[in-house]
Amino acid sequence: MEQTLPRVTVGFVNCNRLFYLKSCVESFIICAEDYANKEIIVVDNSSIEDGTSEYLEDLENRGFKVFRQTERDPANEYAKALNIIAENATGDFIASIPADVQFVVKGKWLHEYVKFLELYEDTTGCISFDAQRKIRNDNGKYSNLLGDDDFKFIYHYQRNPIMGAMNCMITKNTMDMMHPWDVDNHAHEGGKDSETKMLEKVANIILRNNSRIYYAAPTIPVSIGIFHEDGSNARVRGSKRYGTYKPPPGDETGIKYYEIINYEDLPEEWFSRTTPIHIEEISKSIGWNLPIDTAGKWIKAKESSYYEDLSQ
Repeated sequence: MEQTLPRVTVGFVNCNRLFYLKSCVESFIICAEDYANKEIIVVDNSSIEDGTSEYLEDLENRGFKVFRQTERDPANEYAKALNIIAENATGDFIASIPADVQFVVKGKWLHEYVKFLELYEDTTGCISFDAQRKIRNDNGKYSNLLGDDDFKFIYHYQRNPIMGAMNCMITKNTMDMMHPWDVDNHAHEGGKDSETKMLEKVANIILRNNSRIYYAAPTIPVSIGIFHEDGSNARVRGSKRYGTYKPPPGDETGIKYYEIINYEDLPEEWFSRTTPIHIEEISKSIGWNLPIDTAGKWIKAKESSYYEDLSQ
């Protein structure tokens, strides 16, 4: 029966954030181990961080596809990585992920993502993974609950129907429509970067086809962005890595920043929620304090001025 499952390709993109990459890839493997027909692609953007080459070799030895970009091109390398994933994916469904999230729900959810895209392909642009802050969820405008099982999805009418930089799951047909990402950019973000260009490209295609497609989110998010106690997430910009950057402090395996919850142990009341579960609700840190203020709100950290120089 497992052999009849549609194929899912999951691509991860890394640049000098090995702690995050290991957490993202290994937690996905743990959390989606019940879905047999999947492939993993990893694209590394010329990392020089100690231990990266050894981990990439380990992934290859385990049968995963690994691509190494050999020269830094900060304004374009993420777009190039997305193109590499698009050109090498063999899946019916494809997810490209910047490797700075940890998956936290184990079992069943990937089956539900696939079933939902099969059932609602004509009206779904993408399905997201990540938990969002309560303030963002509360301000959303949503559809009714969708899906034919207890794991539900909702359309978010105020989000772009397809993420220009991915971190979501789409159909192969949608990937073919999006590809290629522009690789003639003067900056990684802001202005005419590849993400903005892709959003404009998708919007024009939707308008031309008079389509009605929407951004879908699971009511129970399956991953959480990797943050630290100050609310920061290490960002690589050019030859510098900004913000706090450290391995999972409470997990000796070096994988988990957050607890992983078995699907059958999820709170029963979550399955009837008509808005997404908040990051403040689903995140349970291991060995560190969550970035939550005295009012119980997740801290949105300002861009850090502290950096580590990664130039060779």
